[in-house]
Amino acid sequence: MRFIHLALSLSLLGWASGAPAQQLAATKVRKAKRTADNTTCAAAVLFEAQTGKVLFAYNPELPRAPASTQKLMLELVVMDAVAAGEVSLEDTIRVSAEASRIGGSQVFLREGEAMPLREMLKAAMVASANDACVAIAEHLSGSEAAFAARMNAKALELGLKHTRFVNAHGLDNTPEGQGNTTTAYELGQIALTLLREYPEVLRISSLKETAFRDGAQTLHSTNKLLERFEGMDGLKTGYTGRAGLCLVGTAQRRGMRLVSVVLGARNARVRERETVRLLEWGFEHYAKVPLAEAGQSMGLVTLDWGAEPAVNAVLSNPLAVVLRTEQKRQLKSKLELPAKHPAPVRQGQGLGKLKVSLGDSLLAEVDLVAEKSVERVGLWERLMSYF
Repeated sequence: MRFIHLALSLSLLGWASGAPAQQLAATKVRKAKRTADNTTCAAAVLFEAQTGKVLFAYNPELPRAPASTQKLMLELVVMDAVAAGEVSLEDTIRVSAEASRIGGSQVFLREGEAMPLREMLKAAMVASANDACVAIAEHLSGSEAAFAARMNAKALELGLKHTRFVNAHGLDNTPEGQGNTTTAYELGQIALTLLREYPEVLRISSLKETAFRDGAQTLHSTNKLLERFEGMDGLKTGYTGRAGLCLVGTAQRRGMRLVSVVLGARNARVRERETVRLLEWGFEHYAKVPLAEAGQSMGLVTLDWGAEPAVNAVLSNPLAVVLRTEQKRQLKSKLELPAKHPAPVRQGQGLGKLKVSLGDSLLAEVDLVAEKSVERVGLWERLMSYF
């Protein structure tokens, strides 16, 4: 029996009995030590994308070399720069001698060759081209080292304490212990942020193949599950001798998107098999349950000395929870609104909360805000209202 399959069964038993995630993780680590010969990967995590909820974790904080999966951080930094107006995807990038000499996966860029940033990013994310990564890094930051520092700054901004980059592409070109490092959990956070802030990146990561160099060349995706797994549309594969076989995958079914991270698999077949097992298990046992939409009315709040007698309290954000399929009917909601609120109130001002629980566990809470602004009336207007 392969380890991930066994660990998934253990996790089901743990969740059913209410065991905390830390206890489950410790159980899996002990089991891994006893069955080291059967361990199929070094670390794995499964997330629900909208809420970021961890559905499964095995060695989530184990430091690992990420290989080319770290190109997700390169893509995130590029998209941030585009959003800030620092660069455009139509900017022309000219290839330096340094970029043209990078080894590993590449599209064989030539020194002096020029093409838009959009095409370079496509080469990096579809074909995992290391030479394109260096060209992008130099265009944005002047040097690959400066761009790596920018990637590290973004990691700190995201609160990632165990992630460090020394280059733009993920190659192990530094001594062991001094190279790129992350964890399955933190790599998942990079992927979740990318999908949350720039969902358009799926237009690139979902490409099985695409034209390059004005059609003179065809890029083929390194993610073979795009052809075989229902709903799969990203995100990034990776391999080095230090990292093993890695894959950050994402798929969407029935309105729920999952993100899987598998690090340190023994070979490509195992990497893909364990990714499929994680995602299939997640879709089989969990569902995203939409409870309310942003702006939905949750009740009226009476206003003291208001120009109008009451104001509508509405949800500030959409509310959805991720549950095991059998838990849907066990949900409880609690509306917290004051009987009366002093005027004035401003549109969007907090008035209360909607809390959703499963048993004694709080699953989610959303602010209830004023639908519109209501002014306070003066003493004279208040007196005249009685006549």
